[in-house]
Amino acid sequence: MEVLRMESAQEGTNIRTATIYPAAINTQLLEQITDQDVAEKMTALYKQYGISPDRVANVVAFAIDQPEDTNVNEFTIGPTTQPW
Repeated sequence: MEVLRMESAQEGTNIRTATIYPAAINTQLLEQITDQDVAEKMTALYKQYGISPDRVANVVAFAIDQPEDTNVNEFTIGPTTQPW
């Protein structure tokens, strides 16, 4: 993403980029895990630590709401209680 941003800057197109690194965000991802053992472990993890996808939406909105001359590059989003 940083290379895309740098190329955009050189071309004068002002494309803003942001990379989002989500941790335990409660989404439908768990429903797609086919390995039963993995699904059970992930379900337990998300049950303990998972936070609402609205938190990610809030961060995306923050990045978009910045002035056109401002780029925020990276976000790591996760619950405060998850030890990562």
